[in-house]
Amino acid sequence: MTNFLSYYTTYLSNRLCGGSSRKLIAGWWYSILGMTVILSIMSFCVMGTRSFSEGFASFWSAIMLCVLSIGGTMIMRKFHNSMAVGFFMGGIVSTSQLFFLLFLMYLGYVKDQRTANVSSKMDSIMAFFSLIQSVLLGSFAAILAAHRSEILDQPSNAVMTMMDEMHGLPPQHQGTAISQESSEYDPPAEK
Repeated sequence: MTNFLSYYTTYLSNRLCGGSSRKLIAGWWYSILGMTVILSIMSFCVMGTRSFSEGFASFWSAIMLCVLSIGGTMIMRKFHNSMAVGFFMGGIVSTSQLFFLLFLMYLGYVKDQRTANVSSKMDSIMAFFSLIQSVLLGSFAAILAAHRSEILDQPSNAVMTMMDEMHGLPPQHQGTAISQESSEYDPPAEK
């Protein structure tokens, strides 16, 4: 399965992004952010026209998307360790499942409104956008899983940088301080 994902995402990055899987990941993330804006605006429209429970479900999904967007952007730009990326992938998968369930819920509302001979345009649109967001999030999680090594820092560099910061050394002088100390070492004279 991993080989299939790697081949597929490599094909997508070659076809869409000139061979850069980092650009593919970034472009996919920006499309998720765009859908987040659309769904957030639409959820406030739904919230004003529905009962409290339906409005709350719509509002809660918009809040969850905004939190995922802010946290995900921070992780993609600043925090490149395995714990943060793993937490981010788990959040993406769970949010994808949330929006698949919202898709099914809005389809149920469409069916109920058609039975009652009421217009169901808003619910049809929300069902469509929820499905699109679910697919975008799920495929982004798969792409991120296949290419997470391109997001993650190298462990040796991260540990060495952290140790240099703890000792007050700039990261670029990591090996220089040791070599200076060893060159200044004067062994005791033999008697």
